[in-house]
Amino acid sequence: MFKDKYVSAVIAAAGKGLRMGSEIPKQYMTVAGNTILDTTLYKFEKSNEVDEIVPVIGKYDLEYVKDKIASKYSKITEVVIGGSSRTESVFKGIKAVNTRCGIILIHDGVRPLISYNLISSCVEGAYNYGACIPVIDVVDTIKEVSEDKIVKNTLNRKLLKAVQTPQAFDYALIKDCYEKAVADGSSFTDDASIIEYYGHRVVTVDGLRKNIKITTPFDLKIAEIFLSTY
Repeated sequence: MFKDKYVSAVIAAAGKGLRMGSEIPKQYMTVAGNTILDTTLYKFEKSNEVDEIVPVIGKYDLEYVKDKIASKYSKITEVVIGGSSRTESVFKGIKAVNTRCGIILIHDGVRPLISYNLISSCVEGAYNYGACIPVIDVVDTIKEVSEDKIVKNTLNRKLLKAVQTPQAFDYALIKDCYEKAVADGSSFTDDASIIEYYGHRVVTVDGLRKNIKITTPFDLKIAEIFLSTY
């Protein structure tokens, strides 16, 4: 609980991870002795603010996750099979949480380096403002490039931020926006984009640079280094 709000966490882990080049989805790859998904779930299991966890997974992974992973976490109330897109998958998770839910966190299952402090900051931001996302500064110069690889423009990186998860929302607000997005047939790359699209304000908190999304073999090596020092 956070103050008077029941807090649910939807963990998006239905992706196939094709860029990893692995025979198994990246969320089930082992880093520092545990699967990536295990390490992610553990952080939410031990968070003082989180009351419930709902992983969203691929349909062929259901038996494995229930038998080998979900049984270890007391806060997991349901394991949900995802849809054909991230938007559809997350919406299934949103609909599956406890009816008491007041604040919902939506987190990538392959961001295992999340901290308890960041979870707390995002929950507090959602409590106060309705929608909150963690961001970090962009350190490289960013250029807009055409399809034929010609530089069109150099963007002001002082105005740019890289967005992470967990993204946290008032439950009624995000559910309403997702219902509209699904009805419209729209697809978004992150959850805050849906809130923005339907005209609502999103506030930011400082993210965590090591809170990387494990996408490539290089990311896997970086995560191994961080996790081995815990």
